[in-house]
Amino acid sequence: MIEKQQINGKDVWLRIDVLPANRENPNTIPTEYFTASYYLDEPDGDGAAGVVLLDEDGQPKRFESPVAALTYAQKSFELGELKNIE
Repeated sequence: MIEKQQINGKDVWLRIDVLPANRENPNTIPTEYFTASYYLDEPDGDGAAGVVLLDEDGQPKRFESPVAALTYAQKSFELGELKNIE
């Protein structure tokens, strides 16, 4: 899912993707996580690559719900924690 937001007076597109948990036991919850990425220009299709939000280890930051991923990305932009948005 890609959602257009206006944050700090700028247009930003936030993309939320599903990331399977790939656990040994498929019944272990959560069975999937979500990742967030952003675009500063309108993406030209579903396959367009955005800037993925990373954790402190440089891996895609995982969220337990799409709402948590979207909220984190929004707050990061509002606080100026993401590059190229000043």
